[in-house]
Order: sequence, then structure tokens, then C-alpha cells
Amino acid sequence: MRFYIITAMVTVVLLIISISYRFDVWNSKDLPYDDEQVGLDDQIVINFSHVVAENTPKGLAVIKFAELVKEKSDGKIIVQIYPNGILYNDVNELAALKQGDIQMIAPTISKMTKALPSWQVLDLPFIFENDEQIYEVLHGELSETLLRELDNINVHGLTFWHNGFKQMASNLTPLLEVEHFKGVTVRIMPSDILKEQFTLLKAKPIVTTFNDLYAAIQNNEIFAQENTLSNLYSKGYYSMQPSITLSNHGILAYGVMMNSDFWKSLTDEQQQIIQDSLDEMQRWQHDQAVAINAENFQQLKTNEDIQFYTFSEIQRRQWMEALQPIYNSYEKLGNKDFLTQLRKEIQDAK
Repeated sequence: MRFYIITAMVTVVLLIISISYRFDVWNSKDLPYDDEQVGLDDQIVINFSHVVAENTPKGLAVIKFAELVKEKSDGKIIVQIYPNGILYNDVNELAALKQGDIQMIAPTISKMTKALPSWQVLDLPFIFENDEQIYEVLHGELSETLLRELDNINVHGLTFWHNGFKQMASNLTPLLEVEHFKGVTVRIMPSDILKEQFTLLKAKPIVTTFNDLYAAIQNNEIFAQENTLSNLYSKGYYSMQPSITLSNHGILAYGVMMNSDFWKSLTDEQQQIIQDSLDEMQRWQHDQAVAINAENFQQLKTNEDIQFYTFSEIQRRQWMEALQPIYNSYEKLGNKDFLTQLRKEIQDAK
């Protein structure tokens, strides 16, 4: 019995020596130099989460931003992108940002209005007449004031991005007359102004996340929505809601923001790189949004199943008259000075 035990122990020792020799365990020489690993400890990673497709105005803007930051920082700051809501949806992304689970988001202005009611000034209907007015407002004095309001919820505001004008899409008859909205379930984002907008039109506004919207349409819970052509196209909503009214009644814009503690942890130089990257792409982003919506419009026009409709001047006036009370409502919800400033900046842009 003792012979077998000794034999087993010797076998184990020899096996350990053999394995150690094969993997060069006792080699005291330094490991090979790997220049690809140099500097990784100094690299800063910014996790940027958003809910739309990569081929949309916001999706492409995030990609452009990541490229500029990497270039300007010589690869020391990396923006890791998580599109299509793969990390967080438009309901929980703000909470994730504030908790530090991610560092950057770019939610629509409407989704920030619960925390910041004054932001609803950009949700008001029939305020903007063209894209150039939108550009001037999103990068003017009012926008700076709105971004500073984020300090109240411990978030650092960086800039605004444009998506485009909102249109009405429906799987019913076209939504042209005010009477066409009566009893129709319309998907909205969580904004009191948007809720009132469709309530005044006698529709039934329902809040649904962007990620859940497709299923809600399939299940006949939602019969209409307001959205940009780029979002209708990229998510395939047009296939289920092929009646599209080119109403241009509102805008879809994004607030680009960062976790406040993370921003404060950056050096002045690193903060400047991030802000310079956003400033440099400001005009590019706006023009890209306009171009994508125009391109998607042309692509949708080739689809025989889709019908486009436009307002008559009488129909437009009917909408505006029906929605007139909404401006007084905003002054009660938000800061009426913001509406005055908005109108001034639009007038100056004409």
C-alpha cells in the first residue's frame, strides 16, 4: 500500500514539473513588450446610450462625436456607443445617467419635461416655420438657459441636436381635418404639452416608449403617432401606418447631456475636447438631419403603399385655432419668459 502511495506522489510531482517546464513558469525574463497595451490605464471611456437606429440623425451624430473626440484626444478618450436601446430605454436612461451607470445620453426634449417643465417650450406646436429658425434657437441664448436648468437635477448639459419636423402617421384615414382626430389613440412622449395638444384635438394620447411603440402598433393599441420621417423610415413604422400627413406641426430635438460627477472628474483639457468636438459638428449635425429627412421622404415616395397628404391653408388654420389654448397652458407650466425669448429668436432668424 505504501508503495502505491509513494508511486502516486512521485507521478504527481513529475507531472507538475513537466507542466511548469512547458509553460516556462520559472523563466525570470521579462514578458514580451506589447505596445498596444501602453496607455490603456490612462484611457477614459464614455459610455453613450441612446434609443434610435445608427442611420438616423441622432445615431450618426453620436458616431461623428465619437470620432472627433478620439481624434482630438489622440485616442485617450473613447466614446463607446450603445444604440437602439440595447442598454437603457427612453424611460430609464436618465436615471441610469444620474446613477453613473452610463456617462452620456441624448434624450428628446419631451422626455425631459417631467423633470424640467420649462423645456416644453420647444414642444409647442406651429412655432417654427423652417429648419434655419430651429438651428438658431437650438444654439442661441434660450438653448444655453435651458441647458443650465439641467444643473438643478445634477446633470451637465452640453448642447442640442436637431432631428427634424414632426409629421402625423396613421393606419387609418389621413389626419388632415381636426375632426379626424376624434377618438384616435395617438402615441405621445411624456410631455404635458403634447398630451394637451392631442386632447384639444379630441384624440386619446397614450404615452409609449420608443422601444415599445412597434409592438403597440401591431397590437392595435396605437393607431397614430407624431414623428419625423427619419424615425418613421428607420424603424419601419411606415409599413404599419402608411397614411402620412406632412404637417410640420412640431419639432423633434435632443438634449445632449453628461453625468455631472463624471464631467467634474475630467480635467479642463478633457472637458474642452468634448465641448470643442460638439461645437465643431454643430452645423454638420443640423444639416445632416435635414438631408436625412429629405432623403427618407424620397425613399418613402417610391413605396406605392404609402400615401402622403398636405394641409390646405384652411386646415392649417383650423389646427392652430384648436390648439390656441396650449400657449396659455405653457405659461402656467413653465417659464413664460422662455416663450417670449423663443419668439424673439425666431423673429431674429427670419
